[in-house]
Amino acid sequence: MVLALVLLTFAVMIALDYFVFSKRYQEYYARGSAKTALQPLPAANQPVPDGIFLQSTYTWGRMGKSGEIYLGVHPMLLGLVGTPCELEFRARGEHVAKGDPLVRIGRAGRRLTVRSPIAGRVDRVNRRELGVALWRGVAGHGGDWLYRLQPERVAEEVPRWFSGEAAAEWTRRRYDDLRAYLHGAVADQHLGVMLADGGELPVGILAELDERVWIGLEDRFLAPAGTTRTESEGRPGSEDRP
Repeated sequence: MVLALVLLTFAVMIALDYFVFSKRYQEYYARGSAKTALQPLPAANQPVPDGIFLQSTYTWGRMGKSGEIYLGVHPMLLGLVGTPCELEFRARGEHVAKGDPLVRIGRAGRRLTVRSPIAGRVDRVNRRELGVALWRGVAGHGGDWLYRLQPERVAEEVPRWFSGEAAAEWTRRRYDDLRAYLHGAVADQHLGVMLADGGELPVGILAELDERVWIGLEDRFLAPAGTTRTESEGRPGSEDRP
């Protein structure tokens, strides 16, 4: 009788392990596999296309034939966020001041605010799905631009932007800064392996990190000089959002 009870107990434990715990193990390993499958971010080593200017706001611009400017987000930043991402746009016809929120990029319930490198009026909004991590399609009227802007004081602003080798060098330096920040911010052991010293940043890494890291990144790399995200969103006029 005792032997029968012992055997029955073992049978119940095996059944629980198979039907309940094994599902948890599968989910755990699936998450781990998804993280290790992330691909290195290539944008830092790619040449910036001819005719493309970079700005310190992690945006790029291309001049149109009639003086308009096409603006997009640096693919390095899009690559860190990964896909699918949600975009909050300014409205067509809206006036944007230099330093105003230009677009908000969201994923996994978190977001980054990218600011405008120039003042102007939004002439057109391109709501197509964006690619990440690659300079592709930026030379044509399709491509990954977000806004066509009728700019103000463009002659004053363009000399401060980066093109050619200067743009490539700016990107490499900012990539190193971002990598150093994310190395210091990561606490999760699985991500710690992925971001070991000397390791490259993977595409979509920000989706694996918490809100604290997103806020810190925005404050350090995207917020206007001398402000933080909390301060800039709390000021009068902060309702002026895309």
